[in-house]
Amino acid sequence: MQTATSRRNLPAEERRRTMLLAALDLFSERGLAITVQQLADRVKVTQPLVHRYFPTKSDLIEAILELIQRGHWQPEWGERLAERDRPLAERLQEFYASYLPAIYRIQWYRGFLFAALDDSGFAQTYLEQFHSEILVTIAEELRANFGYPSLAEVGLFERETEMIYAMHSTAIFIGLRRYVYETPVIKDVAPVIRDQIRATLFLAPEVLEELMPGKKRLAG
Repeated sequence: MQTATSRRNLPAEERRRTMLLAALDLFSERGLAITVQQLADRVKVTQPLVHRYFPTKSDLIEAILELIQRGHWQPEWGERLAERDRPLAERLQEFYASYLPAIYRIQWYRGFLFAALDDSGFAQTYLEQFHSEILVTIAEELRANFGYPSLAEVGLFERETEMIYAMHSTAIFIGLRRYVYETPVIKDVAPVIRDQIRATLFLAPEVLEELMPGKKRLAG
């Protein structure tokens, strides 16, 4: 447990990080209604000290939103999904084993919803990043896995997008039920994710064949 003396002696970047995490807690409780004084009280410092790191409330809110958007994001997720020397099911399971613990927190879910309700562009920005770095990669790998033309050859179909979102949304909704609706959910989500991955891999070739009849390459 940190004492008052140890808090005073924190390096500047660590102190800012401590304040920002406390601010995210407050934001997940109260949204844009949070105040700098509430943050100061939460971390037991003076308001002028908070202003040293976040000169205005707008600066503080901007930092919170940036933390929700990108604080957990790992660029290597997309890279790992594209490693074709491993089975696609294994790569998908690895992705969700890393991604879900990064967002399965009340602060992230409630903070995200408060931010999105205030500005729909916030959610759109996040989903654009998910689409370009994750969803498109999964679509590309599904096509490669079943021998269909790449996205460069045949553009992404809306139905492909929705098929992948159906898999992804199951995991997201479990978190929503747990952290926002506060209803009972399964404790171990890994088997559920495996079920969704298996279902997607079972369905994908049928969907791709309907979208691109006769386009499948011959083996070899």
